[in-house]
Amino acid sequence: MSWEVAIEDWDGEGAIRIPEEALHKLGVNVGDSVYLLVEYVGNARCLVLSKTREIPDRTDGLVPHRDRSGHA
Repeated sequence: MSWEVAIEDWDGEGAIRIPEEALHKLGVNVGDSVYLLVEYVGNARCLVLSKTREIPDRTDGLVPHRDRSGHA
């Protein structure tokens, strides 16, 4: 799902208003912290709103995670 938003001027700073429906889909409320990430969707470089600091690579789910000692 995606939304189109305009970049607005907010006291000389660029700002976007996040639609309430998008916040609900993400499971966040006004006052919660979110991350704005630069990610590729297909070949397009996009800004992605996330509840986590990073979005794992798709291959992360295919291989076991190991700690630094090499144990799964």
